[in-house]
Amino acid sequence: MPKQNGIIKLKGVFNGVSYYKLNGVYVARKAVGPSKERINSDPAFIKVKANNQEFAAASMLSKALRAGLGNNAKYFKDTYMASRLTGCCLKIVQKGSGNLGQREANIHNNTTALIGFQLNKDLVFNKLISVKPIVTNNSKRTRVSINIPKITAKTHKKLPKNHTHVQLTAALSVVSNYVWQSDLNTYIPEFPAINALGSAQQSHKLLCKIEHKNINLNLESPVNNSIPKQVAVMVWLGITYFQKLDNQFIPQQTAKAMVCVAVV
Repeated sequence: MPKQNGIIKLKGVFNGVSYYKLNGVYVARKAVGPSKERINSDPAFIKVKANNQEFAAASMLSKALRAGLGNNAKYFKDTYMASRLTGCCLKIVQKGSGNLGQREANIHNNTTALIGFQLNKDLVFNKLISVKPIVTNNSKRTRVSINIPKITAKTHKKLPKNHTHVQLTAALSVVSNYVWQSDLNTYIPEFPAINALGSAQQSHKLLCKIEHKNINLNLESPVNNSIPKQVAVMVWLGITYFQKLDNQFIPQQTAKAMVCVAVV
Protein backbone atom coordinates (compact mmCIF):
# COMPACT_ATOMS: atom_id res chain seq x y z
CA MET A 1 0.00 0.00 0.00
CA PRO A 2 1.68 3.32 -1.06
CA LYS A 3 2.60 5.86 1.62
CA GLN A 4 1.77 9.54 1.30
CA ASN A 5 4.82 11.66 0.50
CA GLY A 6 5.13 15.35 1.10
CA ILE A 7 4.71 17.70 4.04
CA ILE A 8 0.89 17.91 3.93
CA LYS A 9 -0.90 14.68 4.82
CA LEU A 10 -4.39 14.18 3.41
CA LYS A 11 -7.50 12.55 4.80
CA GLY A 12 -10.62 11.75 2.80
CA VAL A 13 -11.43 10.85 -0.81
CA PHE A 14 -10.19 12.91 -3.75
CA ASN A 15 -10.30 12.03 -7.47
CA GLY A 16 -11.11 8.41 -6.70
CA VAL A 17 -8.24 7.99 -4.20
CA SER A 18 -8.80 7.46 -0.48
CA TYR A 19 -6.29 9.10 1.87
CA TYR A 20 -6.19 7.99 5.50
CA LYS A 21 -3.99 7.08 8.49
CA LEU A 22 -3.27 3.40 9.13
CA ASN A 23 -1.15 2.22 12.07
CA GLY A 24 0.38 5.66 12.42
CA VAL A 25 1.26 5.91 8.73
CA TYR A 26 -0.54 8.09 6.17
CA VAL A 27 -1.41 5.97 3.17
CA ALA A 28 -3.30 6.30 -0.12
CA ARG A 29 -5.26 3.71 -2.03
CA LYS A 30 -7.91 3.57 -4.73
CA ALA A 31 -11.30 4.25 -3.20
CA VAL A 32 -13.75 1.37 -3.38
CA GLY A 33 -17.47 1.29 -2.68
CA PRO A 34 -19.18 -0.84 -0.07
CA SER A 35 -19.48 -4.55 -0.79
CA LYS A 36 -22.76 -6.14 -1.85
CA GLU A 37 -22.88 -7.97 1.48
CA ARG A 38 -22.53 -4.70 3.41
CA ILE A 39 -25.23 -2.98 1.36
CA ASN A 40 -27.61 -5.86 2.05
CA SER A 41 -26.91 -6.07 5.79
CA ASP A 42 -25.81 -2.64 7.04
CA PRO A 43 -28.73 -0.40 8.18
CA ALA A 44 -26.79 2.60 6.90
CA PHE A 45 -27.40 1.38 3.35
CA ILE A 46 -31.15 0.70 3.59
CA LYS A 47 -32.01 3.31 0.95
CA VAL A 48 -29.22 2.14 -1.36
CA LYS A 49 -30.48 -1.43 -1.05
CA ALA A 50 -34.05 -0.33 -1.80
CA ASN A 51 -32.95 1.62 -4.88
CA ASN A 52 -30.96 -1.38 -6.10
CA GLN A 53 -34.02 -3.62 -5.73
CA GLU A 54 -36.18 -1.25 -7.78
CA PHE A 55 -33.49 -0.93 -10.44
CA ALA A 56 -33.50 -4.73 -10.67
CA ALA A 57 -37.28 -4.61 -11.19
CA ALA A 58 -36.83 -2.04 -13.96
CA SER A 59 -34.24 -4.29 -15.61
CA MET A 60 -36.64 -7.25 -15.49
CA LEU A 61 -39.44 -5.17 -16.98
CA SER A 62 -37.14 -3.92 -19.75
CA LYS A 63 -35.88 -7.43 -20.51
CA ALA A 64 -39.44 -8.80 -20.74
CA LEU A 65 -40.46 -6.01 -23.07
CA ARG A 66 -37.49 -6.63 -25.36
CA ALA A 67 -38.15 -10.38 -25.34
CA GLY A 68 -41.71 -9.72 -26.51
CA LEU A 69 -40.40 -7.66 -29.41
CA GLY A 70 -38.12 -10.52 -30.44
CA ASN A 71 -36.04 -9.93 -33.56
CA ASN A 72 -37.55 -6.49 -34.07
CA ALA A 73 -35.79 -5.27 -30.93
CA LYS A 74 -32.47 -6.38 -32.43
CA TYR A 75 -33.23 -5.08 -35.93
CA PHE A 76 -34.30 -1.55 -34.99
CA LYS A 77 -32.24 -0.90 -31.84
CA ASP A 78 -29.28 1.36 -31.23
CA THR A 79 -26.30 0.39 -29.06
CA TYR A 80 -27.75 1.71 -25.81
CA MET A 81 -31.42 0.88 -26.36
CA ALA A 82 -31.58 -1.61 -23.48
CA SER A 83 -30.16 0.84 -20.94
CA ARG A 84 -32.41 3.66 -22.19
CA LEU A 85 -35.43 1.39 -21.92
CA THR A 86 -34.44 0.33 -18.40
CA GLY A 87 -34.27 4.01 -17.45
CA CYS A 88 -37.85 4.48 -18.66
CA CYS A 89 -38.94 1.37 -16.78
CA LEU A 90 -37.38 2.75 -13.58
CA LYS A 91 -39.72 5.75 -13.88
CA ILE A 92 -42.58 3.24 -14.05
CA VAL A 93 -41.42 1.44 -10.89
CA GLN A 94 -41.14 4.77 -9.06
CA LYS A 95 -44.85 5.37 -9.73
CA GLY A 96 -45.84 2.01 -8.24
CA SER A 97 -47.63 1.41 -4.96
CA GLY A 98 -45.82 -0.02 -1.94
CA ASN A 99 -42.76 0.78 0.13
CA LEU A 100 -39.50 2.01 -1.36
CA GLY A 101 -37.61 -1.01 -2.65
CA GLN A 102 -40.79 -3.04 -3.03
CA ARG A 103 -42.96 -0.86 -5.25
CA GLU A 104 -44.94 -2.62 -7.97
CA ALA A 105 -43.49 -2.54 -11.49
CA ASN A 106 -46.60 -2.07 -13.63
CA ILE A 107 -46.43 -0.34 -17.02
CA HIS A 108 -50.00 0.92 -16.62
CA ASN A 109 -48.83 3.09 -13.71
CA ASN A 110 -46.85 5.35 -16.07
CA THR A 111 -47.56 4.66 -19.74
CA THR A 112 -46.20 8.07 -20.79
CA ALA A 113 -42.72 6.85 -19.85
CA LEU A 114 -42.82 4.46 -22.82
CA ILE A 115 -45.20 5.93 -25.41
CA GLY A 116 -42.99 7.64 -27.97
CA PHE A 117 -39.92 5.59 -27.02
CA GLN A 118 -37.67 5.13 -30.06
CA LEU A 119 -35.72 1.88 -30.38
CA ASN A 120 -33.01 3.97 -32.04
CA LYS A 121 -32.76 7.52 -30.72
CA ASP A 122 -30.85 8.64 -33.82
CA LEU A 123 -33.38 7.16 -36.28
CA VAL A 124 -36.66 8.71 -35.20
CA PHE A 125 -39.86 7.37 -36.74
CA ASN A 126 -41.54 10.77 -37.19
CA LYS A 127 -38.45 12.18 -38.88
CA LEU A 128 -38.72 9.54 -41.59
CA ILE A 129 -42.45 9.63 -42.25
CA SER A 130 -45.38 11.80 -41.22
CA VAL A 131 -48.34 9.57 -40.31
CA LYS A 132 -50.84 9.40 -37.47
CA PRO A 133 -51.59 5.74 -36.76
CA ILE A 134 -54.99 4.86 -35.29
CA VAL A 135 -54.75 2.05 -32.72
CA THR A 136 -57.81 0.01 -31.73
CA ASN A 137 -58.26 -3.20 -29.76
CA ASN A 138 -60.97 -5.62 -28.67
CA SER A 139 -62.23 -5.70 -25.09
CA LYS A 140 -60.04 -8.71 -24.22
CA ARG A 141 -56.95 -6.92 -25.63
CA THR A 142 -56.09 -10.06 -27.59
CA ARG A 143 -56.45 -8.32 -30.96
CA VAL A 144 -54.95 -4.97 -31.89
CA SER A 145 -55.25 -3.09 -35.17
CA ILE A 146 -53.15 -0.24 -36.49
CA ASN A 147 -54.71 1.81 -39.28
CA ILE A 148 -52.91 4.40 -41.35
CA PRO A 149 -55.49 6.33 -43.39
CA LYS A 150 -53.14 7.46 -46.14
CA ILE A 151 -49.52 7.55 -47.28
CA THR A 152 -48.50 9.77 -50.18
CA ALA A 153 -45.21 10.74 -51.76
CA LYS A 154 -45.23 13.87 -49.59
CA THR A 155 -45.66 11.80 -46.43
CA HIS A 156 -42.04 10.68 -46.66
CA LYS A 157 -39.59 13.20 -45.24
CA LYS A 158 -36.39 13.96 -47.20
CA LEU A 159 -36.66 10.75 -49.16
CA PRO A 160 -33.42 9.95 -51.05
CA LYS A 161 -33.84 8.98 -54.70
CA ASN A 162 -32.58 5.45 -54.14
CA HIS A 163 -35.35 4.70 -51.62
CA THR A 164 -38.05 3.22 -53.81
CA HIS A 165 -40.25 1.24 -51.40
CA VAL A 166 -41.35 1.31 -47.79
CA GLN A 167 -42.56 -1.42 -45.45
CA LEU A 168 -44.40 -1.01 -42.15
CA THR A 169 -43.96 -3.36 -39.20
CA ALA A 170 -46.46 -3.62 -36.36
CA ALA A 171 -45.54 -5.43 -33.16
CA LEU A 172 -46.96 -6.32 -29.76
CA SER A 173 -45.10 -6.91 -26.53
CA VAL A 174 -47.11 -8.43 -23.67
CA VAL A 175 -45.58 -7.66 -20.26
CA SER A 176 -46.83 -8.70 -16.82
CA ASN A 177 -46.48 -6.53 -13.77
CA TYR A 178 -43.69 -7.46 -11.35
CA VAL A 179 -44.27 -7.66 -7.59
CA TRP A 180 -41.87 -7.96 -4.67
CA GLN A 181 -41.71 -11.46 -3.19
CA SER A 182 -40.40 -11.18 0.37
CA ASP A 183 -39.71 -14.88 0.89
CA LEU A 184 -37.60 -14.97 -2.27
CA ASN A 185 -36.12 -11.50 -1.72
CA THR A 186 -36.69 -10.56 -5.36
CA TYR A 187 -39.27 -9.32 -7.86
CA ILE A 188 -41.29 -11.85 -9.85
CA PRO A 189 -43.89 -11.48 -12.64
CA GLU A 190 -47.42 -11.89 -11.28
CA PHE A 191 -48.48 -13.63 -14.51
CA PRO A 192 -45.37 -15.51 -15.71
CA ALA A 193 -47.26 -17.68 -18.22
CA ILE A 194 -48.17 -14.67 -20.36
CA ASN A 195 -45.12 -12.51 -19.69
CA ALA A 196 -42.56 -11.47 -22.31
CA LEU A 197 -44.65 -12.64 -25.26
CA GLY A 198 -45.23 -10.89 -28.56
CA SER A 199 -46.31 -10.97 -32.16
CA ALA A 200 -45.64 -8.96 -35.31
CA GLN A 201 -46.93 -8.32 -38.80
CA GLN A 202 -45.51 -6.54 -41.83
CA SER A 203 -47.20 -4.72 -44.66
CA HIS A 204 -46.39 -5.34 -48.29
CA LYS A 205 -43.53 -3.30 -49.68
CA LEU A 206 -45.23 -0.12 -50.85
CA LEU A 207 -43.98 2.01 -53.73
CA CYS A 208 -42.99 5.38 -52.29
CA LYS A 209 -43.97 7.59 -55.22
CA ILE A 210 -47.66 6.65 -55.29
CA GLU A 211 -50.54 7.04 -52.84
CA HIS A 212 -51.69 4.23 -50.56
CA LYS A 213 -54.94 4.40 -48.59
CA ASN A 214 -56.36 2.63 -45.57
CA ILE A 215 -53.35 0.52 -44.60
CA ASN A 216 -54.30 -1.97 -41.88
CA LEU A 217 -51.96 -4.04 -39.75
CA ASN A 218 -53.82 -6.57 -37.59
CA LEU A 219 -52.07 -8.23 -34.68
CA GLU A 220 -53.15 -11.33 -32.78
CA SER A 221 -51.85 -11.64 -29.25
CA PRO A 222 -50.21 -14.98 -28.36
CA VAL A 223 -52.53 -14.90 -25.32
CA ASN A 224 -55.83 -16.57 -26.21
CA ASN A 225 -57.88 -15.63 -23.15
CA SER A 226 -58.73 -12.21 -21.81
CA ILE A 227 -55.58 -10.46 -20.62
CA PRO A 228 -55.54 -9.49 -16.90
CA LYS A 229 -55.55 -5.75 -16.19
CA GLN A 230 -52.13 -6.00 -14.50
CA VAL A 231 -50.61 -7.07 -17.83
CA ALA A 232 -49.73 -4.38 -20.37
CA VAL A 233 -49.85 -4.75 -24.14
CA MET A 234 -47.30 -2.49 -25.81
CA VAL A 235 -48.02 -1.52 -29.41
CA TRP A 236 -45.11 -0.67 -31.70
CA LEU A 237 -44.90 0.65 -35.25
CA GLY A 238 -41.78 0.37 -37.38
CA ILE A 239 -40.75 1.46 -40.83
CA THR A 240 -38.03 0.32 -43.22
CA TYR A 241 -37.12 1.84 -46.57
CA PHE A 242 -35.85 -0.28 -49.45
CA GLN A 243 -34.15 0.18 -52.77
CA LYS A 244 -35.44 -2.10 -55.49
CA LEU A 245 -32.52 -3.16 -57.62
CA ASP A 246 -32.61 -5.95 -60.20
CA ASN A 247 -35.91 -7.21 -58.76
CA GLN A 248 -34.44 -7.44 -55.28
CA PHE A 249 -35.33 -5.27 -52.29
CA ILE A 250 -32.31 -3.97 -50.43
CA PRO A 251 -33.06 -2.56 -46.93
CA GLN A 252 -31.55 0.84 -46.18
CA GLN A 253 -29.88 0.61 -42.79
CA THR A 254 -29.99 4.36 -42.14
CA ALA A 255 -33.69 4.58 -42.98
CA LYS A 256 -35.47 2.41 -40.47
CA ALA A 257 -37.14 3.15 -37.15
CA MET A 258 -39.57 1.74 -34.60
CA VAL A 259 -41.54 3.59 -31.93
CA CYS A 260 -44.00 2.69 -29.18
CA VAL A 261 -47.33 4.17 -30.31
CA ALA A 262 -49.68 2.91 -27.58
CA VAL A 263 -50.18 0.87 -24.44
CA VAL A 264 -53.54 -0.93 -24.27
